[in-house]
Amino acid sequence: MQSMYDPYILHIASWYPHEESPFEGDFVDRHIRCISTKTSGIVYFSKAVTKPQVTMQISENENCTVYKRLFQRAGSLSNYSKYHALANLDINTIVKENGVPLSIHCHAGFPGLSLSSALADRYDVPLIFTEHSTIYQQEKLSFKDKIVFWHLKKYIAKANVVCPVSLAHSKSIAAKCTVQNLNIIPNVVTDPFFETLLKKSSTPSKLLHISSLDDDQKNIIDLLKGFNILRIKRPDVSLTLVGNSNIKLVKRLIKRHKIDITNIKIIGPLEHTEIPKLMTDHDLFILWSRYESFSLVITEAWASGLPVVCNDSGGITGENNDVLGQLVQNYTPEGLSNSICETLDRYHEFDITQIRAYAQERYSKSSIAQKYADLYSSLGIL
Repeated sequence: MQSMYDPYILHIASWYPHEESPFEGDFVDRHIRCISTKTSGIVYFSKAVTKPQVTMQISENENCTVYKRLFQRAGSLSNYSKYHALANLDINTIVKENGVPLSIHCHAGFPGLSLSSALADRYDVPLIFTEHSTIYQQEKLSFKDKIVFWHLKKYIAKANVVCPVSLAHSKSIAAKCTVQNLNIIPNVVTDPFFETLLKKSSTPSKLLHISSLDDDQKNIIDLLKGFNILRIKRPDVSLTLVGNSNIKLVKRLIKRHKIDITNIKIIGPLEHTEIPKLMTDHDLFILWSRYESFSLVITEAWASGLPVVCNDSGGITGENNDVLGQLVQNYTPEGLSNSICETLDRYHEFDITQIRAYAQERYSKSSIAQKYADLYSSLGIL
């Protein structure tokens, strides 16, 4: 049957942009498009939403076809059951139209990993699992998160290869789950970040932070406190906070903790295509998280020639060094303030072309696509 059709990888995306949440899983979308530059791909994504679509949506994206099913939101267990019921019907349609896939590639484990495992068994093809979630790093889990983690732990053992996005992420997964094989492949930085004109200010003062602005993970309140301490030493500095969610929550945090908002700007939501220029209009990128699985925004900052100040919170934060910025050892607002001040004082020492080259070699589309092509080849898929 397979010989009748063009070979393809079936990507099961647990997170993906959709009408009610256009920024959800946008990095998964970019990841799959990158992989599909080397190997033809079909994406299946299903989600419970408030305003469902009557029929499955089919669209041609860059390098791949996307099948998207948006169904009526209900209770959590009902959502999960309906997800599987609809997905099985939809996958049958996809296979009827395109043939049996060479492999199942699951991106983010819940709820797609159980479906992916069943499909790999059904079609007797390898199962690859690229994980992005920080759930393995979190010390305290809600009841819902415990259910999700139970699901992940059960099905991750069935994957032929698990692809964490960083060494720290890999260690966290291995410490809590049984896995057959781990192959670390980072997230991808798209071309526009490498194509912007590099700028280096003679009077660096513009700080930038981009994230979900979730205080539990990103520790926004201590970042703001550190900036307030810094402004006493350097009144010229400014801080731009960018997020596609939680902006109202951050503003409430500012009010509750009586943060001086002088020289602080909060903006968003922004399309991903707007970020490269925003980065080149700033001098220094700041991340102050409690835990990370990767930290894509750090690699995008490096690709834009920005030095990064961050603490070692997992993901690739531990890669940061004096050539790329500064890795802060003192995880306090005072420690952050001192490190930013020190980094600005030696800003003239940074070679922004070298910083970009570091990101280009490790995180560019060509680099990541080749890593996945090599992985597929090692499994006999290509």
